[in-house]
Amino acid sequence: MPTTKQKDSVILAFGKRLRNREVMPFDEFMEFALYDKETGYYTRPKQRVGRSEKTDFYTSSSLGPLWGELIVDACKKILHKETLGHYTFVEIAAEPEESVLKGLKHPFGKSLTIRQGNEIKIPSPAIVYSNEWLDAQPFKRFRFCPESKTWHELGVSLENNSFIDKILDPDLCSSMTETIFPKDYSNAYQIDWPSGSIDILDHLCKESWKGLFLTFDYGLSKQVLLRERPLGTARSYYRHVMEKDLLARTGEQDITCHLCWDELLNVLDEREFSQSALSSQESFLMNHASGKIQEIFSQASDHPTSQKMQTLKEIIHPVHMGTKFQALWGIRE
Repeated sequence: MPTTKQKDSVILAFGKRLRNREVMPFDEFMEFALYDKETGYYTRPKQRVGRSEKTDFYTSSSLGPLWGELIVDACKKILHKETLGHYTFVEIAAEPEESVLKGLKHPFGKSLTIRQGNEIKIPSPAIVYSNEWLDAQPFKRFRFCPESKTWHELGVSLENNSFIDKILDPDLCSSMTETIFPKDYSNAYQIDWPSGSIDILDHLCKESWKGLFLTFDYGLSKQVLLRERPLGTARSYYRHVMEKDLLARTGEQDITCHLCWDELLNVLDEREFSQSALSSQESFLMNHASGKIQEIFSQASDHPTSQKMQTLKEIIHPVHMGTKFQALWGIRE
């Protein structure tokens, strides 16, 4: 649990943000909890990603250099190998001191790592890559009341030095409930709508750079989000344990929800990515990084339990990360 000093710092910072309001919209609270310059989860100097008991979660990129080798091989397959020297490989939201290309020989003309707090400015042509960047964006929370057949937007308030969720005043609510969400539920329904991911992808793609966009993350279709997840998809991670209390340990735990792939594909289409696709991580790598995968299988023929082979299995096997994560990508020429 946070120390008394840490909790006091968070409460003081929240109060400054809240000003004379009673309730803060949930997406604004998330931006505060994750990115406040002094108390935010992603801005504080701490190790967040990895297998250590002191970290909170691990991803494909934290499994060692093999992940980077697979990404490089996929880029060679998707783009013309002989032209890769013209591209700048841009990684968004890498952890401090880390990069997917760290220690690897690569064919790209340049590489650029955009970290937390850096301006997102993309050269052209570019390969823009990220891993679990979009799910780290703020989202809105909505709750449907079956008695009144109305949606309520949720926010966060402070009572007795504890964060609690509250319904926002109707005048402060987003209008998206009128245009996106159904109203024919017979029971209460909650939606964690990944608005921040949609906005930031659109911001990234509205600039005129050309090249490949490639991201790995977890998400669901709009149909599933609106019809098959009555409790929402938001959760927090602390010390590798998934929890439902999003308001506990503010600044000390990760907060996330599933992305909406339909909306993100629409962004790519509207921003003139002529080729855009979504597939499981397993399918994407088997189709686009087959050369590297075959090389690993060949090297491991005499040593099937080698570390590299075990790492590959964790990355692509459906039981592990192969279907848990999806690849979203598109090309703009």
